[in-house]
Amino acid sequence: MTKELKAIDVDDAPELVRVAEEVRQTREPRLLRLHGEGVAVLRPIRRPARRRSSRETDDEAFRSAAGSWKDIDTDKLIADIYESRDLSVGRTIEV
Repeated sequence: MTKELKAIDVDDAPELVRVAEEVRQTREPRLLRLHGEGVAVLRPIRRPARRRSSRETDDEAFRSAAGSWKDIDTDKLIADIYESRDLSVGRTIEV
């Protein structure tokens, strides 16, 4: 279980606001030093990526496939499928 961090409001500390905004924009952590010694690290909060619903993903895949078979010779494709089925079970093809 994750322990909740104590929050510090920095609204009235302009220098901390500037550093916090920089960390948010660059997504790069910053080391805070006091008298030359590192005392804390300011890191950006990781926000979970928005997950697409399976419906959105399915719709997107469907749209991207539209027209992708336009150059296929369907008669040859069907003949190849039947031939493949016959070969996969070891039957001989009579022509």
